[in-house]
Amino acid sequence: MMNRKPFVGATGRPAPQLQGSPLQIDKRADVCRDEAPPRPYQALPPIFIVGVHRSGTTLLRYMLNSHSRIYIPPESDFIANFFLRRPSGELSERRIAQLLDTVFTRYRFVGEWQGDPPTAAAFIAAMPERTPAAFLDTLYGTYARQNDAVRWGDKTPIYASYVDLIHRILPQAQFIHIIRDARDAALSMLDKYEKEEFHVDVFFAARNWVRRIRKAQRDGARLPAHLYHEVRYEDLVQNPQHQLEVICDFLGERFEPAMLTHHRAARERVPADSHFFDNVRNPTTRQRIGRWRAGLAPRDQRLVQFVCGQLMDELDYEREDVGRMSPGELMRLAALAAKYATLQAGRRVLQEVGLMPPI
Repeated sequence: MMNRKPFVGATGRPAPQLQGSPLQIDKRADVCRDEAPPRPYQALPPIFIVGVHRSGTTLLRYMLNSHSRIYIPPESDFIANFFLRRPSGELSERRIAQLLDTVFTRYRFVGEWQGDPPTAAAFIAAMPERTPAAFLDTLYGTYARQNDAVRWGDKTPIYASYVDLIHRILPQAQFIHIIRDARDAALSMLDKYEKEEFHVDVFFAARNWVRRIRKAQRDGARLPAHLYHEVRYEDLVQNPQHQLEVICDFLGERFEPAMLTHHRAARERVPADSHFFDNVRNPTTRQRIGRWRAGLAPRDQRLVQFVCGQLMDELDYEREDVGRMSPGELMRLAALAAKYATLQAGRRVLQEVGLMPPI
């Protein structure tokens, strides 16, 4: 059994037994850098970076993490799993303890956590109320303070499908939806996942691109303009300062030049041999735009444009003349679509009985 130390903040001091919100507690313990108490974390809207896998979400995470006021931890993946059925209401102490244990034993989210996990008793004492919103704010807020930040965020690509859910939990959360050319996103997904994940193939990459973007845009359209913002990967890497200034304005933050040198922070966190995130260790480059022309096989180019073409048109991604799909390619498309439909149906059944988390 793990020998846990007291729940501590950024200074390494145990959390005192005081009344009030978790932030009031930590402020009295001099955890925050400023003498004057900052606003509670929920008064500073949480930031959620969403988007299709391999669309630049990690790049944007490190850009925002290079801002002195913001900290975004590794991907969480657990919000929909924990709160899809009950995004509000009171959580029992037992449920909070279970969730906390699950976070610290099963998720890579805690990969940058400093010190021992909090005990359930200390964590519950730090929560201003026993709700999903308070659970997340206490967890992420503590993480942010460990990194001397006053505002927390999240970067989890699958939350492109859960913007509405997160808004119901955290009504002030701001969403940045990053979108990349379907063909480049598909190529990158195949490069990183195809050999390791049975469900990943070119049809999955293309269909997933449409599904995630459509859902995020539908949810985003129902939000006020100050809560939902879209940015193109291509614009971000071609003119990073301008795009980051726009993003900072959306967030109500001042642009900081350090955001342009995100790779320095990434090199401290990402191993040089990282299979998935090695690119973020390098300065921003335009060279990854249009890689699909040389990297995707012609039949895959045709398949992606066939599946994604309508949405590509709507987003002003120009389709290129790559020829018509042959009868053999149409048969392959049908087979991959059947595989996708079968796996999706199986996932839905497993999710309904609680054997698989939402994805």
